[in-house]
Amino acid sequence: MSSALATTAVLDRVPPSLRARVLGLGSVFGKAFRDSRRTAIGLGVVFALVMLVTASQVATQFATIEERVQVAVQLQALPAIFQGMLGEPIHIELMGGFLSWRVLNFLPVMLGIWSIVALSGTLAGELGRGSMDMLASAPVSRARLAVQKLAGYLAALGVTTLILVLGLVAAFAAFSVLPGDSVGLGAIAAHAVWIYLTILVPGAVAFALAPITGRNGALGVGAIVLFGSFVINGFASSVSVFETLRPLSYFGLTAEHRPLADRYDWGSVGALAVITAALLALGVLAFARRDLLQPSSGRLRLPSIGLWLREPFTRAFGERLPSAIVWGLGLGLFGLVIATSADQFVASMGAIPQVTQMIKQIFPGQDILSTGGFLQLAFFSEAIIVVGLAAGGFVGGWASDEADRRLELILGAPVSRARWALRSATAVMGAIAVMTAVMAVGVVIGAATQVGNALNLLPGMAVLGLYGMALAGIGLAVGGLIRPSLAAPVTIILGLAFYLIDLIGSILDLPDFIVDLALNRHLGRPILGSYDDVGIVVSVALAVGGVILCAVGVRRRDIGR
Repeated sequence: MSSALATTAVLDRVPPSLRARVLGLGSVFGKAFRDSRRTAIGLGVVFALVMLVTASQVATQFATIEERVQVAVQLQALPAIFQGMLGEPIHIELMGGFLSWRVLNFLPVMLGIWSIVALSGTLAGELGRGSMDMLASAPVSRARLAVQKLAGYLAALGVTTLILVLGLVAAFAAFSVLPGDSVGLGAIAAHAVWIYLTILVPGAVAFALAPITGRNGALGVGAIVLFGSFVINGFASSVSVFETLRPLSYFGLTAEHRPLADRYDWGSVGALAVITAALLALGVLAFARRDLLQPSSGRLRLPSIGLWLREPFTRAFGERLPSAIVWGLGLGLFGLVIATSADQFVASMGAIPQVTQMIKQIFPGQDILSTGGFLQLAFFSEAIIVVGLAAGGFVGGWASDEADRRLELILGAPVSRARWALRSATAVMGAIAVMTAVMAVGVVIGAATQVGNALNLLPGMAVLGLYGMALAGIGLAVGGLIRPSLAAPVTIILGLAFYLIDLIGSILDLPDFIVDLALNRHLGRPILGSYDDVGIVVSVALAVGGVILCAVGVRRRDIGR
C-alpha cells in the first residue's frame, strides 16, 4: 500500500517547465532573474534613450564636418583637469567618438551603483531576512545556490546591455549624417563588452566581501572601489600620486579600449574579465564555506554595554553605528588621498595663464585653484552619490525592525508607536552625523598637509551630511506613511535620480525647471564656502519633516502591513 502511494506521488509530481526555470519560480536562477527584470529593462531603456537623444542633438547642432572639427579642437584644448572625468577625447569629431567620450565613459559609474546594490544583497540580503536558511535546507548545495543567484543578476545585466546596444544601433542608423559617423555592429558589441565588465567589477568586489563583512560593509567597499577607480583614472594626468595608483584602477587598465572611437585593447579587457571572474568565484566560495547565520550588519562589533539597550534611540543608534563608522572611514580615506594632492593640482593649473582665465570665467568669484576648489571638483561631486547610498543603507536598517517583525515584539512593551518612530528615525540621522564626522576627519587630515586652513572645509562636509539626512528623511517619511519596504529603495533611487537629472540635464540641455528638481543643484559649492541658503533650508525641512511624518505614519497605520 505505502509503496503504491509513493509511486503515485512521484507520478503526480509535475516538473517546472523550461520557461519557469528561466523566467519564473521554477529554479533559483529563474527567481533571481525575475526579481531583477524590471530594473534591468528600465535602466536599459533609460540609457538607450539617452544615446538616441544625444546622437540627435549632435546631428542637429553640428551638421557639418567643419563644425564638428571646431568643437573637437575646443574640447581637446581643455586642460586635463576638465577632461579627466570624461576620459581622453578620441575622434570626438565623429558620432561614435563623441558618444563614447561624452556619455559611455561615465555610464559604468551610474550602472555600477546598481551592480553594487544588487550583488552586495544577492546573498547577504537573503541571509539577513532569514529566507536563505529555508532555501538552504532543501537538497541544494550552497555553491549551487550562490551560482544560480549570481547567474540571475548576470543575465539581468545582459538584458540591460542588450537594450543599450539596440539603442546605439538605432542611434547610428538614424543620425549618422557625416562620413565616418556610421559604426558597425562589431564595434558596438566590442564596446558593450567593456561596458558590461566595468559595470560588473565593483559589484563583484561587493559580492566577494558580502559573506564575510555583511551587506553594508560590502556596499561601502564596492562604492569606494567604483568612485576611487574612476577619479584616480580621471585625474591621473594632473596628480602624480594618482598616476602612481592608476594601475590599480580598472578604468585606467581598460582606458585604451574604445571601439566606437576605433581603438581596441582586448588584452586589458581580457585581464579585467579574469579578475572579475576570480572575485565572483571568491564570493561563491566564501558563501559556501561560512556560517549561514552570519549577520548582515557585518563583523564590526560594539562593546556589550547597557547603553545600547536603554531605549529605542540608543538601540537603533547602536545598530547603525558600525556601518556609520565603516562608511565614514571609506569616504574619509578617499577624501584624504584627494586632499593630499591639492597643492600639485593648484600649481599645475595656475602655471598656465590661459587656464587661470578660463577658470575665472567658468567659476566667477570663486577660488577653484585652492585645496577647497580641488575637493569641490574631485571629491564633493562623487561623495554625494556615496552619501546617498549610505543613507539608503541606514534607512533600510530602520525599516528592517518592522519588515523582520521585531517591531511587533517591541510595541508589546509600554512604548508608544510615535515615540519609537521618532527616536529610531532620529537614530538614522545620528548615524549619518557620525559618518560625516569620521569622513571629515580624513579630509581635514589630508588638507592639513596642503596650503590653507583645513578647518575651513568642515562646513562643506556638514552640508554633505545634511544632504544625506534630507534623502533619509524622504525615505523615512515614505516608510512611515506607506510601507517600510519602500523606505530604502526610495532613498537610494532619489539620490541617483537627483544626480542623473543634474548630469543628463547638462548633457541634453534640458529646461531649467526639470534640472532644478535635483536637490544637489541647490547646495551651492559648500567646500568653497559658497552656500545656497534656500537649498539648505529645504534640506533641513526634508530631514526634520521626514522624521515627523514617519512618526505620524507609524502611529496611524497597521504595523507589518
